[in-house]
Amino acid sequence: MSSRVALAALAAALFALPAASALAQSMPYEAVEAPTTWKVDIGGGVVRGFSATGNTSDEFNFTAWGSASWRDVVYANGLDGLGWNAVKRDDMRMGVQLRPRFAAGDIEGMDRPDLGADAALYAYKRLPGNIVVGGRIQHDVSGDDAGLEYYASVGHQRVTRVGLLQTMGYVRGGNDERAQRYYGVTAAEAPGSGYAAFEPSGGLSGVGAVVMLAVPIGDRFGMGGFINYEQRLGDLKDSPLVEDDHVWRAGLIGVVRFNSGQ
Repeated sequence: MSSRVALAALAAALFALPAASALAQSMPYEAVEAPTTWKVDIGGGVVRGFSATGNTSDEFNFTAWGSASWRDVVYANGLDGLGWNAVKRDDMRMGVQLRPRFAAGDIEGMDRPDLGADAALYAYKRLPGNIVVGGRIQHDVSGDDAGLEYYASVGHQRVTRVGLLQTMGYVRGGNDERAQRYYGVTAAEAPGSGYAAFEPSGGLSGVGAVVMLAVPIGDRFGMGGFINYEQRLGDLKDSPLVEDDHVWRAGLIGVVRFNSGQ
């Protein structure tokens, strides 16, 4: 077992973090490890800019990590949910997911979305130079009236003297229902919440960039970090529920990899 196994485990963990909202097992980058029948990653770290409850995203929070996959075809983890690479080629991945949709955070006097679920379709293609482009579209399936969201990205990965370096740019957006559910204030909620009524329209909601570095420690362990900047777009940046028209995210995470042979 080589240190590239640790790099691959870290890449999967870092890529699945909401900093990029990317799909770790669905990104057809050039392989950095030999194929295995199954693999399990366990770890955790501190992340700022994300909270599963939506209440403490402006603080550093401990985030546990666990993932498993079978031949990189069927996979599961706490951030991407359950996924299936229905099309798995060396330079292309297409598939479906049942992914968690995280809570928006509690505000007194408002009906805010709790933890729910979205069904997603995705497709990613590798271009020359180990550049991967693609995206996903997802829709609420938990009856929370949370509508639809879409996401597109272009990324690059390479092995450096220090570790595995990944860079990515992305855009995200959604329909009117998604925007209203997470960033709107209804006329009925306004008096009790202390916020003015606000009805945002859908469309592009954010554009951002993320840099991630994974560093091996021995053959099975690794540490990695990421930093992410996202600029809010459209009506969302004017929502009374957000403090700034941009967001910074950053984190450090460690993992250990367990896997079978080929």
